[in-house]
Amino acid sequence: RLGREAANSQCRCGNHTKLESLARNGALWLQIASPHALDFASSSGEIINQMGINSPVFNQLIPTPGLFTVYFLLANTIYLFRRSHLRKIPKRRLLKIRTTREEGVKIPLYIANIIAWQIFTLVVFPFLEVISRIFGYVSFYYFYPNASGCGIIFEPLAIQHLPMSKRTKQQIRLDWHRFSVNVGNVGRDGYRHPPSLERNLPHLDVPQLGWKHWPWRRRYPVAEARKSIGRNDKRGTGV
Repeated sequence: RLGREAANSQCRCGNHTKLESLARNGALWLQIASPHALDFASSSGEIINQMGINSPVFNQLIPTPGLFTVYFLLANTIYLFRRSHLRKIPKRRLLKIRTTREEGVKIPLYIANIIAWQIFTLVVFPFLEVISRIFGYVSFYYFYPNASGCGIIFEPLAIQHLPMSKRTKQQIRLDWHRFSVNVGNVGRDGYRHPPSLERNLPHLDVPQLGWKHWPWRRRYPVAEARKSIGRNDKRGTGV
């Protein structure tokens, strides 16, 4: 027994000696490889402390689960209350509209819509609404289940009492959904002709300017239309 204890003691001493040797060699290698490494590490530590990264104040800026929950509830409540006030729709009905999966909507699309709505409500809306109000507008998130997309709609604040048909004419829409777009030659009217393709792309709608699905549906310059017509005439196809 005494022999085993002596052997273990010698082993521990040997291990300790090896660790000390490795530490000395490591420190010597660090000094040789980079004479300023230790000074850099020391100065970096001082800079970090001066920035307050290790201070309790900095740690309090990192959102905790409780703080995020409060912000999540507050942001969604403000959005629903504001939309309920502008649209004269009960808040419970609005919440049901936003969270109910409509018939025919697949689960992945439904989940993507919920995520997009929350990104808008938590990240985009607090800043976008302030900017919109400066220009006399309000912003809304919309989901287009039949077109597999969503969008942000801007409307003048002064027309919120009007019916939907009249508000639509003054909207500005930033949408991303599926739509049909012509990909044929440019005709005499400046627009592309069939054939058409189904595409899911971001686009801009401004009814007052005559923009619909811009820039994918737009009127091309007269010169380009004439070139397209000339090519077709040479082929004997016409437009």
